[in-house]
Amino acid sequence: MKTYFIVLLFCSSVMSFALQTSKNQENFKLITYSTEDGGTIEASLFKGKKDLVVIFAHGAVFNKESWYFLAEKLQSKGVASLSIDFRGYGNSKTGTSNNLALDILGAIEYLKNQGYKSISLVGGSMGGAAILNALELKTDDVLKKVVLLSPAGGHAITSNSIEKLIIVSKDEGLYAKVNAIFDASANPKATKIYKGSYHAQHMFKSNYAEELTDLIVGFLTP
Repeated sequence: MKTYFIVLLFCSSVMSFALQTSKNQENFKLITYSTEDGGTIEASLFKGKKDLVVIFAHGAVFNKESWYFLAEKLQSKGVASLSIDFRGYGNSKTGTSNNLALDILGAIEYLKNQGYKSISLVGGSMGGAAILNALELKTDDVLKKVVLLSPAGGHAITSNSIEKLIIVSKDEGLYAKVNAIFDASANPKATKIYKGSYHAQHMFKSNYAEELTDLIVGFLTP
C-alpha cells in the first residue's frame, strides 16, 4: 500500500507540473526570426491588446524563460512582449558572427513586420550590453523606452527620443561603469541605485524584488 501511495503521489506531482506548464504556454507562442548574419533566434511572444511591445534580453547565466514573470505582468496590462534566447542559448543558432546586437536588431525588425509601432527594450548584464551595442549600430523611430539592469558593457545612448531607465547596485563591480554610461547618455533618463551587490537579474532575488518589478512595469506601461 505504501508503494502504491508513493507512485500515486509522484504521478499526481507530474500531472500538476504538466498542467501548470501547459497553462503557462497558453500565454505565449514560440516564434523564430533570422538575423542579418544568418542566425536563427527562438523567442517567446506574449500577445497583448496594445501596439506597445517589449523585448526582453537575458544575462549570460539566464535564458528567455527568466523574463516570463515580467512578461506575464505586462500581458495582464495588455502589453505584448518578446523574450529572446540569444544565439547559442536554447534552440537559437549562431550566424557568421558572435554579435549579440544582431539578435536585438533582428527582434526589432521581426516586431515591426508584425505591425508593432512602439517598441521598448529591457536587458540585464549581457543583454543590456547587447541592447547598447544594437543602439550604437542602428536606432529606429519605433524605439520608445529602454530599461537596463547593470549592462555589462556598451556605450551611452545618444538618442533624445528614447526614455531611459538604468538600474544598478551600489556595491557591485560594474557600478562605476554603469554610472558612467548613465552620465554620458542623453536625456530623457533616470537611474535607480539599490543598496547591496546584486547584479542585474539577480536583483529579482533580493528583498526589494517586488519594488523593482513594480518600478520596471510602471516605467514601461502607459
